[in-house]
Amino acid sequence: MVNLASKFAIIGVVFVGILYQFLFKTLIFDVLGYGRKINSLKDYSNVRCEKIDDLGLEACEDMWLHQKTGFLYMACSSSQSRQEWLPAFSIDHLNNTGRLLKDRVAVLDTRGSGSVASRLKWLSLEQFSGSSGDLALNLHGLDILEDKHTDTLRILLVNHRPPIDPRTGNHLDATLVGANSTIEQFQTKAGSSTMRHARTYFNEAIQTPNRVSWVNDHSFVFTNDHSAKVGLRRRLDLVIGGGNVAFCSRNSCNIAYSSGFNFPNGLVRGRDGLIYVPSTVGMKIDVFSLSEDHKLHLVHTIKSPLGLDNLSVDGDGNIFAAGFPALHNWNKATKDPFNINPESTVLKIRRDGKGYQGASRKAHVEKWNDGNYVVEKVFEDNNGVLPGATIAIHDSETGRFFLGGAFSPFITICETR
Repeated sequence: MVNLASKFAIIGVVFVGILYQFLFKTLIFDVLGYGRKINSLKDYSNVRCEKIDDLGLEACEDMWLHQKTGFLYMACSSSQSRQEWLPAFSIDHLNNTGRLLKDRVAVLDTRGSGSVASRLKWLSLEQFSGSSGDLALNLHGLDILEDKHTDTLRILLVNHRPPIDPRTGNHLDATLVGANSTIEQFQTKAGSSTMRHARTYFNEAIQTPNRVSWVNDHSFVFTNDHSAKVGLRRRLDLVIGGGNVAFCSRNSCNIAYSSGFNFPNGLVRGRDGLIYVPSTVGMKIDVFSLSEDHKLHLVHTIKSPLGLDNLSVDGDGNIFAAGFPALHNWNKATKDPFNINPESTVLKIRRDGKGYQGASRKAHVEKWNDGNYVVEKVFEDNNGVLPGATIAIHDSETGRFFLGGAFSPFITICETR
């Protein structure tokens, strides 16, 4: 009996060792970032950053830059409201009665003169009633498309509506049923102070939407960052993976790809027509082509040195990513965003084809090369200047960077030389 118990103990130790080596070690040190060395902005002599913390630009999870004019569109909320309601990531803030109904789209003229305040507008809503007449948006990801024939901008917004009983109009318990998320389309013009509601996309495929990306004039793709709205399967996503990418056209939506993801996040369509999908916990970017049958086909996988959130494309076609060098601190900040400002990293992803070049010892040119793409660390911050970034936008005309964070009470503007 003693020998049998000893054998089981040995088997248990071996099993735990295997789990640690192949699962928990990666999760603890690579994904969550415990023990990772993180550079200070002071290490980057060519970067100067300024926090914008007095204009109400809070909790700006996503941004989009109009390359022609320099107008920067931001999906913002309030840091206090985010602590109550954001049915995304792995934080599941699901107190829908705690929403402050302050979510708005801001527009900043980034190339104009004068103070930042004088160049900032908040878009008012037209022909939009919200959820049960509350006139409110519940913002997360966004993307904008320039109309080929007019000066119209078509805005897609992920809208995490609270669940409501259709018979009584009363709020349901979101911890039991999840959010009632939709994707909303608005139309505006560059520099306008209003946006007009065009349509609501509501479909069974729209389960846990995170980020949207236009494909053409009438269709788009988006990530469902989890495999379920609530429940045990959703909680297991962190360990066993889950989530998918879906496609929507005028009248229908379908799941376009659903295997190999572990928290698919802020996807983007590249200038090459390919769809780039980062997996935050998977620490990679899957690259897809889109077929005529509205399915995605995996053509390449780019390894990332850390977990990523939203991707963006600049005027030169380079892709930029907001990374989480210390995701464990970012998770803490979701509960106390006014006192905890987590670390941020900005990465640049570009096509290469020159083979492996190695990693420089200099922090600002640290590179990882798989022979097809180069992933380069542009800059990072461990001292509270960057906003726990979930989005990094680069203006290739001016060299400026604009960074926002889903919970941060400020945005940051960085000048580069």
